[in-house]
Amino acid sequence: MKLPSVLDILFPKRCVNCGRLGAYFCSNCTKMIQIILVTEAICPMCERPAIDGRTHPRCQTRYSIDGLTSFFRYNGVVRKGIKAIKYRLISDIASSFVDIISNQMTHNIFEQGRDDRSVLVPIPLYVSRLRERGFNQAEVLGKFVADRLNISMRTEMLERVKKTTPQVEMKDREKRLKNMANVFAAGKVVSNIILFDDVFTTGATMRSATNVLKRAGAKFVWAVTMAR
Repeated sequence: MKLPSVLDILFPKRCVNCGRLGAYFCSNCTKMIQIILVTEAICPMCERPAIDGRTHPRCQTRYSIDGLTSFFRYNGVVRKGIKAIKYRLISDIASSFVDIISNQMTHNIFEQGRDDRSVLVPIPLYVSRLRERGFNQAEVLGKFVADRLNISMRTEMLERVKKTTPQVEMKDREKRLKNMANVFAAGKVVSNIILFDDVFTTGATMRSATNVLKRAGAKFVWAVTMAR
Protein backbone atom coordinates (compact mmCIF):
# COMPACT_ATOMS: atom_id res chain seq x y z
CA MET A 1 0.00 0.00 0.00
CA LYS A 2 1.32 3.46 -0.95
CA LEU A 3 1.98 5.62 2.11
CA PRO A 4 0.96 9.30 2.04
CA SER A 5 3.76 11.82 1.50
CA VAL A 6 4.63 14.57 3.97
CA LEU A 7 3.01 17.11 1.62
CA ASP A 8 -0.20 15.08 1.51
CA ILE A 9 -0.29 15.12 5.32
CA LEU A 10 0.49 18.83 5.68
CA PHE A 11 -1.54 19.96 2.67
CA PRO A 12 -4.17 17.26 2.01
CA LYS A 13 -5.70 17.21 -1.43
CA ARG A 14 -9.33 18.18 -1.74
CA CYS A 15 -11.61 17.77 -4.74
CA VAL A 16 -11.77 21.09 -6.59
CA ASN A 17 -15.52 20.67 -6.99
CA CYS A 18 -16.99 19.19 -3.80
CA GLY A 19 -14.10 19.58 -1.34
CA ARG A 20 -13.87 15.89 -0.46
CA LEU A 21 -10.48 14.86 0.92
CA GLY A 22 -8.20 12.51 -1.02
CA ALA A 23 -7.86 13.79 -4.59
CA TYR A 24 -8.23 16.95 -6.67
CA PHE A 25 -10.87 15.15 -8.76
CA CYS A 26 -12.87 12.68 -6.68
CA SER A 27 -14.50 9.70 -8.39
CA ASN A 28 -18.01 11.15 -8.13
CA CYS A 29 -17.08 14.56 -9.57
CA THR A 30 -14.93 13.00 -12.30
CA LYS A 31 -18.09 11.31 -13.60
CA MET A 32 -19.62 14.78 -14.06
CA ILE A 33 -16.90 15.95 -16.46
CA GLN A 34 -18.22 16.38 -20.01
CA ILE A 35 -15.91 14.92 -22.63
CA ILE A 36 -15.94 16.52 -26.08
CA LEU A 37 -16.69 13.73 -28.54
CA VAL A 38 -15.01 13.45 -31.92
CA THR A 39 -18.41 14.13 -33.48
CA GLU A 40 -18.49 17.47 -31.61
CA ALA A 41 -15.18 18.72 -33.03
CA ILE A 42 -15.07 22.17 -34.59
CA CYS A 43 -12.96 24.03 -37.14
CA PRO A 44 -10.59 26.30 -35.15
CA MET A 45 -11.03 29.11 -37.66
CA CYS A 46 -14.82 29.47 -38.04
CA GLU A 47 -15.84 27.33 -35.01
CA ARG A 48 -18.42 25.38 -37.01
CA PRO A 49 -18.57 21.55 -36.92
CA ALA A 50 -15.63 19.91 -38.67
CA ILE A 51 -14.55 16.31 -39.26
CA ASP A 52 -11.95 15.34 -36.60
CA GLY A 53 -11.42 19.05 -35.86
CA ARG A 54 -9.60 19.65 -39.14
CA THR A 55 -9.75 23.20 -40.49
CA HIS A 56 -12.26 23.50 -43.33
CA PRO A 57 -10.65 23.81 -46.78
CA ARG A 58 -12.54 27.09 -47.25
CA CYS A 59 -11.07 28.40 -43.97
CA GLN A 60 -7.53 27.20 -44.60
CA THR A 61 -4.85 29.75 -45.48
CA ARG A 62 -1.08 29.59 -45.55
CA TYR A 63 -0.87 30.82 -41.94
CA SER A 64 -3.98 29.26 -40.34
CA ILE A 65 -4.29 26.51 -37.74
CA ASP A 66 -4.56 23.06 -39.32
CA GLY A 67 -6.90 21.60 -36.72
CA LEU A 68 -8.08 21.53 -33.12
CA THR A 69 -8.48 18.91 -30.41
CA SER A 70 -10.12 19.92 -27.12
CA PHE A 71 -10.69 17.30 -24.43
CA PHE A 72 -13.41 18.67 -22.12
CA ARG A 73 -16.28 21.14 -21.92
CA TYR A 74 -15.26 24.27 -20.04
CA ASN A 75 -17.84 24.10 -17.28
CA GLY A 76 -18.40 22.67 -13.81
CA VAL A 77 -15.53 20.54 -12.52
CA VAL A 78 -13.21 21.39 -15.41
CA ARG A 79 -13.71 25.14 -15.03
CA LYS A 80 -13.00 24.90 -11.31
CA GLY A 81 -9.89 22.79 -11.98
CA ILE A 82 -8.43 25.26 -14.45
CA LYS A 83 -9.22 28.20 -12.18
CA ALA A 84 -7.54 26.38 -9.29
CA ILE A 85 -4.36 26.14 -11.34
CA LYS A 86 -4.46 29.72 -12.63
CA TYR A 87 -5.74 31.70 -9.67
CA ARG A 88 -5.24 29.57 -6.56
CA LEU A 89 -1.74 28.60 -7.73
CA ILE A 90 -2.32 24.87 -7.24
CA SER A 91 0.14 23.87 -9.94
CA ASP A 92 0.45 20.23 -8.83
CA ILE A 93 -3.18 19.67 -9.83
CA ALA A 94 -1.95 19.46 -13.44
CA SER A 95 -0.86 15.82 -13.30
CA SER A 96 -4.24 14.79 -11.84
CA PHE A 97 -6.00 16.78 -14.54
CA VAL A 98 -4.09 15.15 -17.40
CA ASP A 99 -4.62 11.69 -15.88
CA ILE A 100 -8.33 12.10 -16.65
CA ILE A 101 -7.55 12.22 -20.39
CA SER A 102 -8.09 8.75 -21.85
CA ASN A 103 -5.94 7.17 -24.54
CA GLN A 104 -8.95 7.29 -26.85
CA MET A 105 -9.11 11.05 -26.41
CA THR A 106 -5.50 11.49 -27.53
CA HIS A 107 -5.99 9.23 -30.55
CA ASN A 108 -7.12 12.07 -32.81
CA ILE A 109 -3.88 13.96 -32.14
CA PHE A 110 -1.86 10.92 -33.19
CA GLU A 111 -3.96 10.53 -36.32
CA GLN A 112 -4.12 14.17 -37.39
CA GLY A 113 -1.57 16.36 -35.72
CA ARG A 114 1.50 14.43 -34.68
CA ASP A 115 4.49 12.81 -36.41
CA ASP A 116 8.13 12.06 -35.58
CA ARG A 117 9.08 15.74 -36.06
CA SER A 118 6.38 17.14 -33.80
CA VAL A 119 7.05 19.12 -30.63
CA LEU A 120 4.60 20.62 -28.17
CA VAL A 121 4.74 24.39 -27.75
CA PRO A 122 2.73 25.90 -24.86
CA ILE A 123 1.18 29.35 -25.21
CA PRO A 124 3.55 31.61 -23.22
CA LEU A 125 2.70 34.24 -20.61
CA TYR A 126 4.02 37.77 -20.76
CA VAL A 127 7.09 38.11 -18.54
CA SER A 128 5.43 40.31 -15.90
CA ARG A 129 2.42 37.99 -15.56
CA LEU A 130 4.74 34.98 -15.36
CA ARG A 131 6.63 36.73 -12.56
CA GLU A 132 3.39 37.43 -10.69
CA ARG A 133 2.01 33.91 -11.01
CA GLY A 134 5.30 32.07 -10.68
CA PHE A 135 4.48 29.56 -13.41
CA ASN A 136 2.72 29.24 -16.76
CA GLN A 137 -0.34 27.01 -16.45
CA ALA A 138 -0.15 26.06 -20.14
CA GLU A 139 3.46 24.99 -19.67
CA VAL A 140 2.72 23.00 -16.51
CA LEU A 141 -0.21 21.19 -18.12
CA GLY A 142 1.58 20.92 -21.46
CA LYS A 143 4.51 19.00 -19.97
CA PHE A 144 2.20 16.18 -18.89
CA VAL A 145 0.36 16.22 -22.23
CA ALA A 146 3.69 16.06 -24.10
CA ASP A 147 4.67 13.05 -22.01
CA ARG A 148 1.37 11.36 -22.91
CA LEU A 149 2.06 12.01 -26.61
CA ASN A 150 5.70 10.93 -26.23
CA ILE A 151 7.03 14.16 -27.75
CA SER A 152 9.26 16.89 -26.37
CA MET A 153 8.03 20.27 -25.16
CA ARG A 154 9.77 23.41 -26.44
CA THR A 155 9.17 26.63 -24.55
CA GLU A 156 11.73 28.77 -26.41
CA MET A 157 10.03 28.60 -29.82
CA LEU A 158 7.32 31.14 -29.02
CA GLU A 159 7.57 34.38 -27.03
CA ARG A 160 4.87 36.73 -25.80
CA VAL A 161 6.18 40.21 -26.56
CA LYS A 162 3.12 42.31 -25.73
CA LYS A 163 1.15 42.54 -22.49
CA THR A 164 -2.55 42.14 -23.09
CA THR A 165 -5.78 42.22 -21.13
CA PRO A 166 -6.65 38.63 -20.07
CA GLN A 167 -9.09 37.23 -22.62
CA VAL A 168 -11.40 35.98 -19.86
CA GLU A 169 -12.00 39.62 -18.85
CA MET A 170 -13.20 40.58 -22.33
CA LYS A 171 -16.73 39.65 -23.34
CA ASP A 172 -16.77 41.26 -26.80
CA ARG A 173 -15.48 38.92 -29.52
CA GLU A 174 -14.09 41.68 -31.75
CA LYS A 175 -12.20 43.20 -28.84
CA ARG A 176 -10.72 39.78 -28.03
CA LEU A 177 -9.49 39.42 -31.59
CA LYS A 178 -7.90 42.89 -31.63
CA ASN A 179 -6.40 42.23 -28.21
CA MET A 180 -4.26 39.42 -29.65
CA ALA A 181 -2.79 41.35 -32.60
CA ASN A 182 1.03 41.35 -32.74
CA VAL A 183 1.31 39.59 -29.37
CA PHE A 184 3.78 36.81 -30.24
CA ALA A 185 7.22 36.43 -31.80
CA ALA A 186 9.10 33.32 -32.90
CA GLY A 187 12.57 32.42 -34.11
CA LYS A 188 13.20 29.97 -36.94
CA VAL A 189 10.89 26.94 -36.66
CA VAL A 190 11.60 23.65 -38.43
CA SER A 191 9.26 21.30 -36.54
CA ASN A 192 5.61 20.45 -36.86
CA ILE A 193 3.87 22.01 -33.88
CA ILE A 194 1.32 20.81 -31.34
CA LEU A 195 0.27 24.21 -29.97
CA PHE A 196 -1.11 23.84 -26.45
CA ASP A 197 -3.23 26.02 -24.16
CA ASP A 198 -5.61 25.43 -21.28
CA VAL A 199 -8.84 26.79 -22.83
CA PHE A 200 -10.10 27.51 -26.35
CA THR A 201 -12.66 30.35 -26.32
CA THR A 202 -12.75 32.52 -29.45
CA GLY A 203 -9.50 30.98 -30.70
CA ALA A 204 -7.88 34.42 -31.05
CA THR A 205 -4.81 33.43 -29.01
CA MET A 206 -4.24 30.21 -30.95
CA ARG A 207 -4.75 31.88 -34.33
CA SER A 208 -2.32 34.70 -33.50
CA ALA A 209 0.35 32.27 -32.28
CA THR A 210 -0.09 29.98 -35.28
CA ASN A 211 0.29 32.86 -37.71
CA VAL A 212 3.66 33.76 -36.15
CA LEU A 213 4.87 30.14 -36.00
CA LYS A 214 4.00 29.48 -39.64
CA ARG A 215 5.67 32.68 -40.78
CA ALA A 216 8.75 31.47 -38.87
CA GLY A 217 8.80 28.20 -40.83
CA ALA A 218 6.34 25.76 -39.23
CA LYS A 219 4.62 23.69 -41.92
CA PHE A 220 1.89 22.27 -39.69
CA VAL A 221 0.27 23.52 -36.47
CA TRP A 222 -2.37 21.49 -34.66
CA ALA A 223 -4.00 23.16 -31.65
CA VAL A 224 -4.73 21.22 -28.45
CA THR A 225 -6.53 22.51 -25.37
CA MET A 226 -7.71 20.96 -22.13
CA ALA A 227 -11.12 22.55 -22.51
CA ARG A 228 -13.41 24.45 -24.89
